[in-house]
Amino acid sequence: MTLKSTAITRTTLISLVGLLIAGSGCASQSYVSGISFYPQPAMVRVVRGGADEQSPLTVQASIEGVRRADPDRNIAPAVVAKLSFDNSGPSHVTFDPNSLELQNGSLRPFPPPQVQPPGIIDLAPGQRQDVIATFLLPPAGAPQAMSLTNLRLRWEVRIDNYPVPQTALFEEQAGGSSSPQYSSPQYTPDIAY
Repeated sequence: MTLKSTAITRTTLISLVGLLIAGSGCASQSYVSGISFYPQPAMVRVVRGGADEQSPLTVQASIEGVRRADPDRNIAPAVVAKLSFDNSGPSHVTFDPNSLELQNGSLRPFPPPQVQPPGIIDLAPGQRQDVIATFLLPPAGAPQAMSLTNLRLRWEVRIDNYPVPQTALFEEQAGGSSSPQYSSPQYTPDIAY
């Protein structure tokens, strides 16, 4: 390899690393800074009523943040939630994203979310699935105009075709720093079916 080709290779490598760093910086700028929601994550378990067995379903839910508006790319401000479904029991579980609802502490609902992956999710025993739900802020509901101090995320799963409603509650932590009381996953009361 010649000295000239080594210099070009180094320049190319440095440029690629620079682009990766710049790209990751842009990705982190997509959320409003200084706003975090806790618990991270909320743990929602389902137990079979009267049974002393392992939970057939555990859902970890978190509010990822408040997405910034980007008028140039036609992106509206939104609250982004992530749910991770873990079917650890012997039952068949389904989740319909149309059941997802988000409300603030004033009981003001958000519009229905955009969900990835879209459509009903079927979980066989032992399967896991992550879901991202993007709740657009209501019209004229910029983050400063709508109270986001408390959020309630609700959804419904079906376990062996039996409907089971679930809820996770979140509280805004100003400044974005972790609060000691939320240092580990917070369990909500178990839901029996």
